[in-house]
This record gives sequence, C-alpha cells and structure tokens, in this order.
Amino acid sequence: MAAGLAAAAELRGEEVILPAPLPRPAPVFLAEDPRETHGGKFEAAAVRSMVNSLVMAAAGRETIGEAWRVFVRPQDRVGLKVSASGAPVSSTHPAVVAAVAEGLVAAGVAPSRIIIWDREWEDMKRAGYGVLGQRFKVVATDRVGGYDPEQRVTAAVMGQLIIGDRDFNPSPSSGQTASKSYLSVVLGTVDKVVHLPALTDHLSSGVNGALSGMVLDNLDNWRRLARPPHFGDPFLPEIYADERIGGKVVLTILDALRPQYGGGPFPQPQYQVHHGAIYASRDPVALDALGLELLDRFRSKGGLPPLGKDVHWITSAEVLGLGTAARERISVIRVGPRL
Repeated sequence: MAAGLAAAAELRGEEVILPAPLPRPAPVFLAEDPRETHGGKFEAAAVRSMVNSLVMAAAGRETIGEAWRVFVRPQDRVGLKVSASGAPVSSTHPAVVAAVAEGLVAAGVAPSRIIIWDREWEDMKRAGYGVLGQRFKVVATDRVGGYDPEQRVTAAVMGQLIIGDRDFNPSPSSGQTASKSYLSVVLGTVDKVVHLPALTDHLSSGVNGALSGMVLDNLDNWRRLARPPHFGDPFLPEIYADERIGGKVVLTILDALRPQYGGGPFPQPQYQVHHGAIYASRDPVALDALGLELLDRFRSKGGLPPLGKDVHWITSAEVLGLGTAARERISVIRVGPRL
C-alpha cells in the first residue's frame, strides 16, 4: 500500500514522505513441559526434546544437525557457558547442557572441540557436570592461570581486589583497588559461545541471565561492575558489547525449568519455583527482559519487592543496540518438543 501511495504522489508532483517502517519484533522461542511444573524429576529425553525444538525453531531447520550448523561450523571450537553458582539448587541443569553438546556433535563438531565452563570448580562439581567430563572438556576459571594477562577490560569504576583476582598481592597491608579486569582464558580459546544461563535473581545485577552471566562470570575484579546503587548500569551492556565477550555468543538458551527468585545467584531452595520452561533467542536483551518479568511475577507472589525498579541496564542495552528491551516488541513463540 505504501508503494502505491508513493507512486500516486510522484505522478502528482508531490514530495514523497513514507512512514518509517515499524521495528520487527524480537523473536524468543519458548518450550514448556507441563509435567515439570509439578516438580517431577527431569528426564534427559524430555529436556533434550525441548532444547532441540528450540534450536530448530531458532534456526528454521528441520533436523538438529542442520539447525546447529546455522550457528557453528564443524571446525569451530565451541564454548558452553553455564551457571553453576546456584548448585545444586538453581544451576543450569546438566540435561540442558548435554542436549546442546550432543546437538553440536550431530552438526559435526568433535567432542574434543566442545568446552563447558564457569567460574568455580566446586560449584560445577555440585551441579553434576562431572559426568559430562567423560565426553567433553569441563573447566573452571578459578584455577591458576584462569585469566589472561594480555586480555584486559577497563571500566570507569574502581574495585577492591581480593584473593582470586589476578593482580591481588597478599603482601601489602593496605587495601588494593583497580579499574581493570582480566578476561577468562576460556573465551580466548573458543570461536563461538552458546550461553546457557540459569534464571535466578542476582544480588549485584538484579538478574542472572544473558548479559550478567557472560560478563560477571568471565572477569576477575567483577564486583565493581554490578553493585548498588547502579546494579550494573551501564557497565554490563558496555562490556557485553565487547567482541571478545558478547561478540562470540551465537545463541542464548535460558534455563527456567526451576528458576530461583530470591537469594540468587547462590542456592536458596525456599525461593525456587517449578516452572518447567526453557527459552532461546539470538537476542540476549529480550531474554533478560522476559527473565526479569518472570522473576518479578514470582517475587510478587512470594511477598518480595520487585527487581525491576533497580534493573536499568536492560534499557541501556537496547540503547546500545544489543537487543530489544520493550516488552511490546518481543514476540514469544511457543514450540513443541521434538526428539
């Protein structure tokens, strides 16, 4: 219709002013298994079918191997970034991680080229990722040499260095501060990242999800970047925009099977909900916006104050062009389980 109006205006010798096209809605794919909303034990086959359906829908392909080849190449080194700090209560479920890893193998990626990682080794053990280490590489950045001295990230905010930070010196008696962080060595060894955060609240950033999980968990001296009163705004989106971090993420799969709405990202079973859902999108901001909405819904029912009043970095992320924060421009597309 717009083209027809423009042609008619040109024939009349009038100036052609077309309305700006409406922005396309950001697609977020949702898979739900109603059996899990009753708190039943997760079956690996059911979770695998949920993950596969999400990946095939996001890629627009009919088989899981073809779908993953939209995101990665067989020669890629692929990192799977998980959330383990809530283990064993609210970490990324091993069945979700296994489904992604096996899907990558179906796409031609050798198991030796798949790395599963997070910050703390003990958390990863409690989360149950040890069995995955029999087939894939499972690592943590809390080991010696976990941060690359050549890969720095700076931000205009100081942080108190503690044991575990690369520049921490135990000898001086006075406090040590720094405005720089070092990047996880894992990010320097992988070509692509599939981010698999577990949905929880976060005492520093408000929400543990797409942006927080990739930024805070992959840097030392991270505490300065997300704390009251700014709660990560604008530092989370600014650092996620770094090509070495968010630039490597090809797909984010948000584990909301049993989200935790209070006390996160550490395990607090009294705040856990059996929700039975998994989300996936190429838009990390849309996922965080939906995650915040979901957590605030649970918090309202549980008598806790909303997180949204403090989480302004989601809007800043949209301003930076990282994705869509406005709920009315996010399209949630439900998909059915497919083996």
